[in-house]
Amino acid sequence: MDLSVGQARWPFTLEKRYVDVLAPDGTVLLVYLGWLSLGGLRLRRVTADLFQPGAVARRGSAVTGRARGGEGWADFGAARIDGENLSFETIGLSARLTIRPRHPPSSPRVPLLSLGPHRVEWTVEVPDADAEGEVRWPGGSLRLAGRGYRDRVWMDLPPWRPVLHELEWGRIAAAGHASTWLRLDAAGQRISAGWIDGRSAPAEACQGSLRDQRLLVQGRIADLEGLGLGLLRPVVRRLARDPHQVKWACTAELLGAPGVAIHELVRWR
Repeated sequence: MDLSVGQARWPFTLEKRYVDVLAPDGTVLLVYLGWLSLGGLRLRRVTADLFQPGAVARRGSAVTGRARGGEGWADFGAARIDGENLSFETIGLSARLTIRPRHPPSSPRVPLLSLGPHRVEWTVEVPDADAEGEVRWPGGSLRLAGRGYRDRVWMDLPPWRPVLHELEWGRIAAAGHASTWLRLDAAGQRISAGWIDGRSAPAEACQGSLRDQRLLVQGRIADLEGLGLGLLRPVVRRLARDPHQVKWACTAELLGAPGVAIHELVRWR
């Protein structure tokens, strides 16, 4: 598929690719490849987080000088996608992974949100995959195998407009089944979309049963260590209306099959 970087539009554009791997033992790897255009300023960053049950979370991040892509590839300097291969190198965390899709890409709702000239797009580039590889950090490494996922969000909706209110997202991988869902409260609309076993479906049909939740991330998005905003944090909080994120890993059941899941809730002030 075409992984070209989207067009930047004035005064604000955000594009990010999110990748995760969920292992049967509860280990979770999260990787973000993203860029932000604000006025004439362009910021590009790669972040990664590894959560192992009973262990301290390991994190890595890198500022990158480029963001480009084409058919089947994307290059963010510190991270690269080449077909089924994902690699990233940061000071705190690095990995080389193979992510073999079980299904073709999907766009459950096109666009996800349209408001005047502005749009929010959500493309599930890899709805479900078999993932394996090695994750490394200073003094250690882990052979990781599980179910993979990748999606892309592109938006030119300025975050300082009081439009976005609440976002719910999640996904489940269970034996031969998989699903992902999204709900968005925005501009007086309650938007929902989902995907399950190769087809678009209502979000309600994709959620399965979630249990044994384990907290992964909680707090203001502007305070996330990997973003490295430093002195810009107060400015970003105000411009973005201070979104707060909570993300959980959990066990799940989908269509009668046991599995693993991850889900999150984001609220704007």
